[in-house]
Parts: sequence; C-alpha cells; structure tokens
Amino acid sequence: MEAMVRGGDESSSRSMAEDLLLPGRPSPRIAAGIRWYARRLLRRRFHAVRLARGSAEVIAPIDRSSRPTILLLSHASWWDPILAIWIWDRFFGSRGAAGPMHRRELERFRFFRAVGMFGIDPDDPASLEAMRDYLRPRMTQGGEVLLLTPQGTLTDVRTPIRLRPGAAAMAASLEEVEVVAVAVEYAFWLDQRPEVFLRATRCRPTAEGRLPSTADWHRAMQGAMQENAAALASQVIARDPAAFEVLVGGETSIHPVYDWWLRLWGRAGAIDREGRDRGGSP
Repeated sequence: MEAMVRGGDESSSRSMAEDLLLPGRPSPRIAAGIRWYARRLLRRRFHAVRLARGSAEVIAPIDRSSRPTILLLSHASWWDPILAIWIWDRFFGSRGAAGPMHRRELERFRFFRAVGMFGIDPDDPASLEAMRDYLRPRMTQGGEVLLLTPQGTLTDVRTPIRLRPGAAAMAASLEEVEVVAVAVEYAFWLDQRPEVFLRATRCRPTAEGRLPSTADWHRAMQGAMQENAAALASQVIARDPAAFEVLVGGETSIHPVYDWWLRLWGRAGAIDREGRDRGGSP
C-alpha cells in the first residue's frame, strides 16, 4: 500500500511538472539541420555579424568548460532566438543547449524542442521551481548550456536593462556556475542590409565568504548587461570596423553587375568608407 501511495505521489508530481513545463526533445539530427539553417539565414539576411574584439576570449572557453554555464542575451529583436542558436553552434557546439520559450509559442513551433527549447508560462510563479528542477541535472550532469533572454520581452536597446528574476534564481541554485552576458544590436552601416553587433562580458557577483544569493546574482547580471550594452552602443555609434572581428559576411558591394562594370574600368565597387565620411559637407 505504501509503495502504491509513493507511486501515486510520483505520478502526480510528474503530471504537475508536465502541466507547468513542456520539456525539450533534443535530437542531434534535427538540431544539426536547425543550426545549419541559422547559419544560412544570418548570412542571407544580414550584411555582417561583428563581434567586439576581446569577446571571443570570453565566449570560446565555454566549449571546454565542464561547469554549469548560463549565457544571457539582450532581447531587442525577433532574430534573437536564431542568433542564440548560431552563437551556440559557433562557439560551444560540442555541448548541449537548453532555453525557455513561452509554452504557447513552443506548442506552435515545436521543432525548437529539437535544439533543447522547453516551454513555460513565465507569469506562473510555480514555473520557476519547475524550471530549476528540470535544468539542474541537465546542466550539472549533462553539460547543457542555458541560453536566456532574461529581460523576458522585446526591449529597445536604448531603454535601461530590467531583468525578470528567473536567471538570477537559476544561477543561485547552481554551484560554480559561469555566467556570460552578450549584448546584441542591429544597425545599418555601409550596406543596404543591416548588421548584427555582439559584445560579451563575464558576470561575477560580489559575495564575500558565502555563496551568492539570488539578489547578488540579480544585481550582478543587471549591472553587467547594462554596462555591456552601453559599451557596445558606443562602438556601434563610432562605426569603427577595427573594433570588431567579422564572423559572417562583411563583403561590401553595390550590385554584382555594377561591381563587375566598375572593376572592368579599374574602379572599386565597394563603398569607400573614408570618402563617405568626408562627403557629408564641405
């Protein structure tokens, strides 16, 4: 009888968890196709993806680390989930990935479950505990990296960073967790297509002689993301290509036929940045 009761309790607990969280269904074969599509989509739709110098040294060690890792991205565009998949593929593809989506949206786009996305209701307080229970073994034993947009909603890059509590609560529940914040901007420089600009920084809370609390992590995450976003904005405004390394695209042209005609006559088809800068006024 006692075993039957325990079994009933476990079944009830699983049922409640499934009501709160739609689990991911990682599939290496399908994930490989989605990762390829993310690479293709960024190359086709953007002139370039530029990473602020020094950022690669922050992101690349994730691939070799065995510690639980959280990657925080600012959330300004529909493109952010695609970009998160691309960052995973580019920098730490040997590790699995997981990330929350609104359950309603994940039920519409179920293929995202193949790359580790899971569904929650972010407005249900009970979802936070369900998420922690779901992620702990995947991050500590399975080596999965948690991909988060902790602002929780699309937010203009010019507004102050405000985070929902889930990211900090997740970090506080893990020992020796590594947290990396990535600022994202989309802007036009010298091409008809927009460009993606990225900048990464480490996030480390201050907690002398004790484990960092949720409040410690929340302050550290919000501060790191705000400072990183401001630094990236300054670099984007400066329009100095030397401040970035180009990870995708970057070839400047006007039109293939016109470029060929200009080259035939010994003239460059690419936009002259220095000439463009001088040409605004006498």
